[in-house]
Amino acid sequence: MKIGEQTITFNKQELSLNTQRSIYWKDQKTLILSDLHLGKAAHFRKHGIAIPMDIAITDLNRMESLIAYYQAKQVIVVGDLIHAGINQEVLLLESFRQRHPELQLHLVKGNHDRLSQQMTARFGIVHHREIFETQQIQFKHHPADAADSSSFRISGHIHPGISLVIPPKRQVRLPCFLVSDHQIILPAFSTFTGLDSKDLSSLYQSYAISDDHIFPIRKN
Repeated sequence: MKIGEQTITFNKQELSLNTQRSIYWKDQKTLILSDLHLGKAAHFRKHGIAIPMDIAITDLNRMESLIAYYQAKQVIVVGDLIHAGINQEVLLLESFRQRHPELQLHLVKGNHDRLSQQMTARFGIVHHREIFETQQIQFKHHPADAADSSSFRISGHIHPGISLVIPPKRQVRLPCFLVSDHQIILPAFSTFTGLDSKDLSSLYQSYAISDDHIFPIRKN
């Protein structure tokens, strides 16, 4: 797995945005991601839509490869780890935890997460219902208002993307990070999600993600 990176400073902390739709925080040995949506494909199959199971396996394998690559000791999932209840794909998480019993796994509750206390204990998850804060950086699923400068927040939820025109006249849509002085909005970690490509260039610096590269988009 190739990993391209773009290093930024956020609230005096050095963070590495990467092409695998996540952030590595070296000083805290922490991998940060959002919107894994485990079980989404199985949920669709239950309702008669033919979606292959290997999507969930691939996403979990990517997370596992990132943990190994960075030697991360902690993972923070900023919401929507689970898409809709417990199903066969979600149970893959149990096997993952058995392979990484020492890893600290934090989940900040997202709008799709429906985990009981028994399930969070079963999966070894430290569950935060609203917000998790460390080193004066907040983790919350929903982004704050773009004009809010009262905190430093890392969020997910909106699955940001960006539309680009490449030669000769072809339009492509790519996932991206949105970064301002006080907020980072993560792309969805799962590849089985849509993209919200609303133009927010006046509020955020966008970092677009292609297969092997991550690059800032010049503001107009």
